Order: sequence, then structure tokens, then C-alpha cells
Amino acid sequence: MNILRALRPPDLFTMLNIALGFAAILVICESQSLDILKVAVVLIILAAIADGLDGFVARKRGSGPLGANLDSLADLVSFGVAPAFLVVQAFSLPFLIWPAAIFFVICGALRLARFNISNKSDQLFEGLPIPAAGMALSASVLLGRPGLAVTLMLILALLMISSIPYPKIRDKRVLSILGFFTIAAAWAVFFQSNTIYTAILLGALIIMYLLSPVVISRLQKGK
Repeated sequence: MNILRALRPPDLFTMLNIALGFAAILVICESQSLDILKVAVVLIILAAIADGLDGFVARKRGSGPLGANLDSLADLVSFGVAPAFLVVQAFSLPFLIWPAAIFFVICGALRLARFNISNKSDQLFEGLPIPAAGMALSASVLLGRPGLAVTLMLILALLMISSIPYPKIRDKRVLSILGFFTIAAAWAVFFQSNTIYTAILLGALIIMYLLSPVVISRLQKGK
């Protein structure tokens, strides 16, 4: 197979996703200063935007033979490895805490592998999607609380490998609103000196998504 001929328009956004995720890792290696770490968080947020555009274009134009596997590889780097490494470096976590970060990455890989081989639903994901987990973990670094970040890392890891149903957002209006808030959050992290409020905003959006299975279960019981 000629790889270049196998590429489709959605794959370009997927490659942008993985490039931004790896760039975040390179930035994290440079320094532990808050300004540098903020750049890494912004790159992870931008990777999430690229991942969203990948899915949007794939639904409009169709995906190629590389699509699903390439997307999973990109997501593992951008929302699994990069956020976990960010937490370890940001708080200089001791060696004994490293297994928590390793556990997060492994759970992310397992969640993506299950997604690739399972029957796809148009409405629900099985387990927390790794982009949501990666963004939540990255945002927690802005709060400057290592204990909170490590605890969240473990909770998010378990949610990813769980069988809890999470909704797929397909409505264009909702996607536009989420895209706007995501871009605004990236802008605020990069240009504002006080990032606590931005972290709270991102946290609130992600918590709403984390709570969505509760809403789904109640709706199903009401039928």
C-alpha cells in the first residue's frame, strides 16, 4: 500500500493532532516553569480541536483505510502520554508516584484498543473518551495541586476502561459552542497570567460531560 495515496483529508487533521501532542512533550522537557507548562496545556487543547475536526471531516468526506488506527495512535500520544508526562514533570512527582501516570497511559491504550474492535454506536461511547480525560488532566495542572492531579489521574484512568456510556456529541450547534469555549480556554491559558479561572472553566465543562451518564441512565429508566 502506498501510504501517501491512502491518506484522506481527515488524516491531515489526525497528523496535526499527533504533531501537537508530541510538541507538547518536547515543550514539557524544556522547563518546569509555569509559562512553559502553559504552552504545553495549550498544545494539548489545540490537539483536541484537531481531533474534533478530524471526526467532523471524516463524517462529511469519509475516512480512509488508515483513519481509525491512525486516530487512535494520535490520541494515545496527545491525550494519554502528553498529559501524564505533564503531571509528572509539573509537580516533580517522586518515583513512587510514577505508576499512577503509567496506569493512566495503559488505561488510555486499552480504551482505544477496545474502541477499535468493538461495534460502533452512533450515540454512545463505551467508557470515557481519552480526549476528555487528557484535557481534564492537563487542566488540573493549572490549579497547582499535585494531590488533586494524581487523584484525578487515577479516577480518569478507571473511567476510560469502564463500560459507562458517554454521549457522542453530533449536534452542530453544541459542537460550535464547545469549539468556541475550547478556543477561548486555549487563548486564556496562553495570554492570561492567572489561569485558575480558565482551569475551573475547563473543569466545569468536563465535569458536565462526566455527569452525563447519570442523565442518560435516568432518561432510559423513564422510557
